[in-house]
Amino acid sequence: MDFQKVLEKRASVKKYTSKQPPGEKIMAAIDAAEQAPSAGNTQNITYIVVDNPDTIGKIADACQQDFIKQAPWVVIITSDIKQLERLYDVRADKYQKQYVGAAAENFLLKVVDMKLAACWVGAFSEPTMRRILAIPKSHTIDVVIPVGYEMPPANKKPRTRYSSINRIFFGVWGNKFYKPIQKARRGDL
Repeated sequence: MDFQKVLEKRASVKKYTSKQPPGEKIMAAIDAAEQAPSAGNTQNITYIVVDNPDTIGKIADACQQDFIKQAPWVVIITSDIKQLERLYDVRADKYQKQYVGAAAENFLLKVVDMKLAACWVGAFSEPTMRRILAIPKSHTIDVVIPVGYEMPPANKKPRTRYSSINRIFFGVWGNKFYKPIQKARRGDL
């Protein structure tokens, strides 16, 4: 799919059909996530891929998001910050958040490219998720992503996208006007 179309189609989808996407597509999305840049090339993210409906139901309860129960797949992204802390000390947390965000977005864009649907879920009970999935305390639970085929909506409304015009500044904070740098000629000096 054309990259611009992938960007435009990416949305948080909360209604899925019961059709199970092939596991190869989930693995392809993880491969795309792995292309994200990581500080020091640490690649300290792990993925838990769940297709068991009972476990997905427990995850949905831990997130307090019933729509997750419809998803045939759920991918949980976790990370271990220890190596980054050794390399970057106090900056480790910032770098880890950047890496996880980039990886999750790559995952979501690949999902769209494969004509699947997903939703980024960031709210959940961490102790409950740890218990359900046996996640060690050394790992941070970062993102929960339900994945499936989108249930066609009864009446499709266009998504609201807000203009970035008031959030773009040039050179310094608050400058909304772009003024190209004029090239100096030797004779002007």
